[in-house]
Amino acid sequence: MAETGSRLPKRRKLDDSFTDSEQLHRLFQFSKHSSSAEVQTAIQKFNDFLSGIRNDGGASKNRTEQLQILRKYCEEQASASHDQIDFPDIFATWAHASESNDEAVLVAAPSLLVQFFQTISGHLGFRDFGLSLCHSLLKRDQLRLFEKALSAPRSKDSLIAINLQLLTEIISFDEGALASNVFGRRDSLYKRLDGILSNGRSAQGNLLSAHREAFKFLLANLKYLDTTAKTEIITHGKTLYSAISSLPQEEPKLVLETLDAFEEWILEDKTLPKQLKGRCFNSGVLAALAKLYDYEQDQQNALDTYHAQSPVRDSLHNLLLKICSSNKAILLPQTGWYPVGTNPERVELDENTIDLGLDSPYYFDKYTEKIPVKNGGLSTFVQGLKPGEDVLHARLITTIFAAAPELVAEYFSKKQKFLAASSDDPLWRGQFAFLFSVVQLEVPRHLGWPERLPATPPPLSVAIESIVPRPLERSITTKCLHSEDEIVVLSTLRFLTIALDKLDSTLRIIDKAAATSQLWSQAWIKLTNLFVERVPPLQEVVATLHKLEPGKEQLRATVLECIAKYHKVLPSAAAGLKFDLTPLLSKALLTLESEDLDESIRKTLHEQLSHQLTIAKGSSVTKWWHKATAETLSPVTLLLRFCVKSPETTLTKQATNVLRDLITGKGVLSSTTRSLDALLTSLSPTTKWQAEEATYQFVDNCMTRTMQRPVKYLDQVEHLQMVVSDEKALSLIACCVTEQWPFVLKKGDKASTKEIAGWIARFFTALDSAMENYRVLMHFQTDMLSATEDDKKAWNALTSAFEKQRKKPITLVESTLSDDVENASTSDVLEDANYLSQSQEAIQLDKVFPKLPIIPKTLTGLTRWSKPDFESAVQSGRLANLIRCLISSDQEVRLQAFHILQTVMHAVEQSSYSEKTQLYILFGEIIETVKNHSLKLCTGPPGATAPPSITFELAISMLNVISDPSSPFYQKTNKFLLRSPSWNVNQLIPYWTNEIFLTEPESDDVFGPLSSNTSTDISNNTLVIVDSKNAQHVEISHLLATVLIPSLRTSVDLDLFRRAQIYTRLFSYYLAPVCHKAIRKQILHVVHLTNQIPGGSDMLITRTGVREWLRIAREIRDHSGHGPSSFGQVDVEITAIVDALLLEVTEKSDRREIERWEDRTSLFKQRDSDKRVGEIAV
Repeated sequence: MAETGSRLPKRRKLDDSFTDSEQLHRLFQFSKHSSSAEVQTAIQKFNDFLSGIRNDGGASKNRTEQLQILRKYCEEQASASHDQIDFPDIFATWAHASESNDEAVLVAAPSLLVQFFQTISGHLGFRDFGLSLCHSLLKRDQLRLFEKALSAPRSKDSLIAINLQLLTEIISFDEGALASNVFGRRDSLYKRLDGILSNGRSAQGNLLSAHREAFKFLLANLKYLDTTAKTEIITHGKTLYSAISSLPQEEPKLVLETLDAFEEWILEDKTLPKQLKGRCFNSGVLAALAKLYDYEQDQQNALDTYHAQSPVRDSLHNLLLKICSSNKAILLPQTGWYPVGTNPERVELDENTIDLGLDSPYYFDKYTEKIPVKNGGLSTFVQGLKPGEDVLHARLITTIFAAAPELVAEYFSKKQKFLAASSDDPLWRGQFAFLFSVVQLEVPRHLGWPERLPATPPPLSVAIESIVPRPLERSITTKCLHSEDEIVVLSTLRFLTIALDKLDSTLRIIDKAAATSQLWSQAWIKLTNLFVERVPPLQEVVATLHKLEPGKEQLRATVLECIAKYHKVLPSAAAGLKFDLTPLLSKALLTLESEDLDESIRKTLHEQLSHQLTIAKGSSVTKWWHKATAETLSPVTLLLRFCVKSPETTLTKQATNVLRDLITGKGVLSSTTRSLDALLTSLSPTTKWQAEEATYQFVDNCMTRTMQRPVKYLDQVEHLQMVVSDEKALSLIACCVTEQWPFVLKKGDKASTKEIAGWIARFFTALDSAMENYRVLMHFQTDMLSATEDDKKAWNALTSAFEKQRKKPITLVESTLSDDVENASTSDVLEDANYLSQSQEAIQLDKVFPKLPIIPKTLTGLTRWSKPDFESAVQSGRLANLIRCLISSDQEVRLQAFHILQTVMHAVEQSSYSEKTQLYILFGEIIETVKNHSLKLCTGPPGATAPPSITFELAISMLNVISDPSSPFYQKTNKFLLRSPSWNVNQLIPYWTNEIFLTEPESDDVFGPLSSNTSTDISNNTLVIVDSKNAQHVEISHLLATVLIPSLRTSVDLDLFRRAQIYTRLFSYYLAPVCHKAIRKQILHVVHLTNQIPGGSDMLITRTGVREWLRIAREIRDHSGHGPSSFGQVDVEITAIVDALLLEVTEKSDRREIERWEDRTSLFKQRDSDKRVGEIAV
């Protein structure tokens, strides 16, 4: 018996074991003297029975019968009332084992119940009994058994494990139907859970089953508990932390299950508040999770059956990315480069305050050591990671930095000695690669501030850490540049390049914001200074270039790219460097002419050439016209030959633009024609002609001579223009070609002479196609033929070449301005417009400014004037509408209105109107003005352009004045009417602006209400201020509202305004301290109306500098005496209108034409390279 008790009998076939439920009943009918072995045998038989049902797949007859036996047994074992329990025999056996401390039965009994739940879980017919059994297991007596088992010593691993497994089955049964019931008994069932989870291995170092089952129980809780219960588990904190801390001890399958559960049941649970998720994944929990990056996969076979393609490290990394970088997880909204507690909205200054800008104590930058952040938990977490040793650590941190830019400066303020000594070892490479990735991160939108850029820039000590982190300060990077290790040098150069790119992106944002506040302009300078202090001087990079050995072309290209970035982003830092790149440039151009060049080397040389062109263009010491020897070509001619021979690529377009600036800038070619296209086309090869070395030598000689003595050739061209009576432009090189032709003949080289003659003919024909002075070119042709009379062969060659071009002339290909340059310029304009549109609330200028008076389209109601009441006609605006018909675009309406006005004039003379004399004179002068100045009313062709509006709007303004003798303008109006019987239209605006702006007002009387009120002229619907304190305000506003503003409608009106220089007068007065707010608003209305006229915005930009004026106008403070509350403050309403006008000017202008105009204007041409020169401490 002892032997039988120690070893259970072999498993028998189920068909032979149980044929009815009664046999199952007899299994657990023990006597008082039954041994533990007998009990275990009975339990094992039941286990085998259940296991057979589970393992017998499909719907076999045997399995169906066994299920029926089990169902009948369950029905017989079911409790009759709530106070009773199911499976009383099994529960009694379990309780007896607990009393007798029979550990084998204490393990076997729960194991049987686990097997039972696993067997019935997929059968709907057992659902009710299963739920009832779960309730029985949660009664007080059974809870005591659970509590006792879970409180057992760690050595009783199997006892603890099977009870936890049974609890997991209960909580999972019927999709967690009783999960809340289980959690409700947490005082008994959960109090030991933390301790079990914290101990994953036995004293001998073996994995504990209890630990694994505790994990599964916890995961079941997270899956099935409701939000309230789950919140309590998470709030407890220690449970999750204990589980995660011991997770590295578990097998891969359980680790992956746990990570998936955290993602699905916590992170993606939308019912859990974000604050709770942040508490769940605090810095301690994240640090514990991060230890799984070092997870050793000792049990690879487990991975073969679960997530075989998803190792623990990858799953962990994906989970941490979702936790740390998503706004839906634990990431809190932050303000990027603006630390917590900063107030970037500008504080208004009172009249006693001196604005010190960024140097004032209010803007003191105190964030060099400690930087407050919103995401403190993430900050603590990333400090503990090792990005230099683990690439996944580095990727995680950079992703967090991209999502929360505020953490970058705070991280490096605590990691100042982050980088190890420079050497090509894995640690240094990993650390440097991480720093490189941080610098590569994009500049935060609006520098991190939500919605738009605020009034003040961020603390620059914070901004610079994201551009050049503290561990990469000047001494470190300079030492790296001096390294003998090529990898170290290459890495440093790439870092400097992307840092300069990032600085450039940041400065572009600051440039756009500089229009709103002077503080941004100061920030531009200070940030650039901080950057220059942290990076090596350009001389160090140039020294690196000089010490490169031949053959290292890829490294040379990287050095040149870095130098080019210095020239582009920090032109002032490169200004004092005496670095002539022409030897390298010439060498590269000559090497690229070889047809046997390897394709990879050619690609590298193209890359080098692009950077060399950028450097040479921005350097003042580049010797473009210098020839090493008499037989060689100058760099500018080599570049010309490269443009001729190379296919149409981005590099060729870049080279062409550099060439255009060089040759036209030195006066060799005309800047107003397509002269460069003509030169390139003339040198392009054909099937029968190709420019050889002699031709390029000749071109080189002519260009150099023209560059050296442009005045001489300019005098010749001007003289010949007078001789041929044609002032059309001509490139000066044509003069030099004619002058140097006789010297070609003296050399006596017949082949070269014929080749050069062919080019001259092609070039002159191309210049003619470029719309240059054909008559002067023909004069030059005659001179050259005369000089060739003694050389018959040369004469024949030249004559033949010109004749050939006459029969089949060269046609120029459509001009191909560099797409990159043009797109970049257009992009800058669009960025400026986008910034202004985003930085201000949407403002509709058409609603801000009153509409102009409507011009009648017909004469309805204006034709009958028999016995008119002129006083009523003036006040109602009927006479004004008749006069305004003379501005109509319909010539028929204008003609009829003119004849009606003549009729009305005679009616005035016969009327009894008290002011009929002045009214008669006014009508007479209008009619005489129309006649004398031929305003195309009677003699113009059909559809002729409408006449200038100023004549008739001035007359309408006078209607209201002459009808009111008490008007302050009565005297000036009558004085004007007595000057002449007709008006000089071109002098109307100058006369009245001088009368109003430069002479004293006629009266200082009180004209109406106080200055705070405004009135609106009914007939004009245009704002007119009435100021009792300043009579000149009234006169200026009256002129603007009743004359100038309604007179600005068409291109003809715009031309009158431009020639009268009214914009200069108005813009100047706007900036005057005495200018009233209402007048400023009217001046801005003039700008708005100008923008509505085709070409108006272009005129404002090119003739008045309106963009710069608007930026100044935006910052003008109010000093016009509107009370102490507003004295010395920037008006918010005016600022919004100015911003909207700046946007409107940008959008309505012809961007391409404006870019071309800027390129031709020296002020704009040197803007980038000379920007803030002298203000940056290099």
